[in-house]
Amino acid sequence: MTNHTDSACLPHRDARGTDTAYWDAELETRPWPEVERWQAERIGAFLPALRQRSSMYAALHAGSPLPAMRSLADLQALPFTYKDDIRAAQDRASAEQPFGANQAAPTAEVVQVLSSSGTTGAPMYYALTAHDVAVFADVIANTWFTAGLRRDDVVAHLVGLPMVAGGLPYADGFRRVGATLCWLGGFPTERILREMRRLRVTALLATTSFGLHLAEQWEQIGRDTGLPSTLAKVLCGGEPGLNQADIRGRITGGLGITHLREVMGLGDVIPAMWGECEAHDGMHFNAQRHVAIELIEPASGAVLPWAKGATGEVVYTAFDRDATPLVRYRSRDHALVTGAERCACGRTSPRIRCIGRTDDMLIYKGMNVFPTAIRDLITRQFAGRVEPMLRILKDHEEQVRFDDPLPVEIEAAEAVAAADYARLAREIESLVRSQLQVRIIATLMAPGSLPRSVYKNSLIAVRGAA
Repeated sequence: MTNHTDSACLPHRDARGTDTAYWDAELETRPWPEVERWQAERIGAFLPALRQRSSMYAALHAGSPLPAMRSLADLQALPFTYKDDIRAAQDRASAEQPFGANQAAPTAEVVQVLSSSGTTGAPMYYALTAHDVAVFADVIANTWFTAGLRRDDVVAHLVGLPMVAGGLPYADGFRRVGATLCWLGGFPTERILREMRRLRVTALLATTSFGLHLAEQWEQIGRDTGLPSTLAKVLCGGEPGLNQADIRGRITGGLGITHLREVMGLGDVIPAMWGECEAHDGMHFNAQRHVAIELIEPASGAVLPWAKGATGEVVYTAFDRDATPLVRYRSRDHALVTGAERCACGRTSPRIRCIGRTDDMLIYKGMNVFPTAIRDLITRQFAGRVEPMLRILKDHEEQVRFDDPLPVEIEAAEAVAAADYARLAREIESLVRSQLQVRIIATLMAPGSLPRSVYKNSLIAVRGAA
């Protein structure tokens, strides 16, 4: 176990008034190279005991000398950690280490367990000590604060499963900000919408697609309840899409709000670490007090500078983690850097948009294709004629390669007559082929045909699966 000062595990930033600009002004406004040097010092203090605390890292780092950590660049002396490493470590669980070979804290000190959704294989479990829970709450609160939530907000929390990364940790973050938590997750959509009116909810967190779904019903529910809307702020995450003006416009217009921000995290590390500020120029990194980040070229693993316009995979080192530490963990999230200089809001951390995940990437005749690229092209070019809801079908869970055209189901907009679906499908196929050099077979679906989820919506589905 590492020793922590009170400032590392207790609130060094309180839930403050609405006139406070930053949650963690000390690090949020410090020049980014200075933040990285500050992090390198702490990683240098964290690494020496890691191989004794974690048998997984004892094996992974066995052939690597301990870096001096004069700068974050020294991390490159250590290998990456992959999801498969974590899964294999979990599979080596025992009575003494029920959370596997990367359990770095005694079970008696574990106070909470989080689970992945388990949608792509056996669920992953992450153990947290009291210190870890406090760190999670602090980072998530920082993310919500950056995205505009304040202590006088009444927040609708729509994730129904407390154990998943977006369940209890998100709730802890709302409470840490000081906002009023209304945990409506698990109720039917109509009840969620009605209770939001009755409870005078001012803020909402939802996936992008579920935000659209709520926007479609918001006005009608308002008429039914006879209560005016108090909703003013919406945070969306869990899937890309808010980079499109049409999607933003439909959410803000349907819900009658102007405050719409994007947020993102990674359950393996911390469920919310990136938040969009009032400048609307990408998401700031908000976990710098506890987590370091690198940007790498996915194929070679070479580290890239945080420079505007750069694209790469985000890599995380959770250097302030007791129970399940992570060093150079490959997120598989591919990002576009939208800013690396001091933002107009005063924050200095890099800003990104997520452009896809390696886990979702498909191979069409030897060419890598992100489903988000297909979705963004179709919904941008056919705005008003299709809904931003589509999915690519595959024959089995493990299928990644396609030699035949990719089957794509797309929801048509209400204004499109069913008789025009076939013609519109051919137009879409032609556009995707010319712009992306990928052949698809487009099937137009009636509005509302594809499932909406309050947690995560996958752009890929197995043919015939529920």
